[in-house]
Amino acid sequence: MLGERASICPLPPHLLYWASETRPFDLFRKPHMAALEPLVTVDELRDRLKRFHRLKLANLPTPLLDYPRLSDALGGPRLLVKHEDYTGLALGGNKIREFEYSVAPAVQEGYDVLLHGAASQSNQSRVTAAVAARLGLEAVMVGKKDQKSETVNGNFLLTHLYGADVNLIESKEDRDAVIKRLEGEGKRVYDTSTDGYYLRSVSYVDGFIELWGQLQAMDVVPDGLYVCSGVHTHVGLVVGARVLGVDLRIVGISPSPQDDAEDRKHLAGVANTVAGMLDIETTFTEADFESYGAYAGEEYGRMTDAVRDAVLFAARTEGLTLEPVYTGKTFAALIDHIEEGQWKKGQTVVFVHTGGTPAIFAYGEELLK
Repeated sequence: MLGERASICPLPPHLLYWASETRPFDLFRKPHMAALEPLVTVDELRDRLKRFHRLKLANLPTPLLDYPRLSDALGGPRLLVKHEDYTGLALGGNKIREFEYSVAPAVQEGYDVLLHGAASQSNQSRVTAAVAARLGLEAVMVGKKDQKSETVNGNFLLTHLYGADVNLIESKEDRDAVIKRLEGEGKRVYDTSTDGYYLRSVSYVDGFIELWGQLQAMDVVPDGLYVCSGVHTHVGLVVGARVLGVDLRIVGISPSPQDDAEDRKHLAGVANTVAGMLDIETTFTEADFESYGAYAGEEYGRMTDAVRDAVLFAARTEGLTLEPVYTGKTFAALIDHIEEGQWKKGQTVVFVHTGGTPAIFAYGEELLK
């Protein structure tokens, strides 16, 4: 199991980061703020997270900020934004927090290369390149040759800037050839998408501890939370809420079209694996996840009119910078749900800003048309 191999040997002290050092608050000092019985105590959960070695990459805790002008303009709930775009390294984002856990095995086990491949404007390729530079490893991008790779800007520019060996490919065979070449040179290749896979969800169990503590410090009981749902940030937050006994509606918005039922089934499977890694006796089913692909538009990376409107609205109402691929789609969904009457004044919704902001520079003409 990937979770088991994360505890093979210690990392150098300057790369270690333990949750207990930056989580001074007692999350349940106000018992009325947790609606359900916790499965384990906060201290027990922290101890279980300490089983996994962790890199120090992010500036934590990230801020939780109030956006009253957006709330007023929407005529809906109080809106709080959890700024994972402020994690620091490589202009931030949720993947910086995820990589603290998921890339630790690459350091422990002496890998030479961090590799990632997706769309040319991939946030994860950008973060992979930056983290490799931070750790003194080689970075390789096997990205798709797509419409956004014709101009070097946004995430694609930063991937180059951080020193990645950029390979634009058109097929899985091309990707396999790059990996075979690297391995033929005697290099151990760590794929940041598949290696350490479940550890990325584990990271957001810890992230939920951080968020819930901030909410308690503000004396706020949220009614809902919105997050862009690939897999891991969404799963970690749901697992964290269940474990700590928090009755909270967590809504995931996919950046890609999907079969919602199949996606919920997949998310539940990942959650059950993560619960097992933490020795938590609970079972997740599809009913525990809320995930929607309807707001993604025709395909990943394609901006809809509703997303464009949401990005401009957030920027011009209160200076909140979103982008069209991830956070813009999630915010468009939240606006739609408010207009449908799912959320009203007197309620509180947390919007998790997962980052990805550099991608906005690849969509200038479409945004300002």
